[in-house]
Amino acid sequence: MPDRKHPPHYSHYVALVSIIGAGFSLFLYYRFNQIAQAYVIFLTAVSYAIWGIVHHKLSHYLTIEIIFEYLLVAAIGSLMVISLIGY
Repeated sequence: MPDRKHPPHYSHYVALVSIIGAGFSLFLYYRFNQIAQAYVIFLTAVSYAIWGIVHHKLSHYLTIEIIFEYLLVAAIGSLMVISLIGY
């Protein structure tokens, strides 16, 4: 159970699920266009990194390590998916 000092951030997680869901939906929508899929992957990764940084900033836990972590996870995830689609 969250306490008053650390309230749950349901709206933050709704935004994250929306970002990932929109990215997945657009990826499937452009399933026959690899260039469009690559753009969708890139935009989803950038949106994810921005979401993570903003989330931690609002939670007052933002550090340079967290910024690098979100950027690295976004970059590695993008490269993995792009390599899987054969672009």
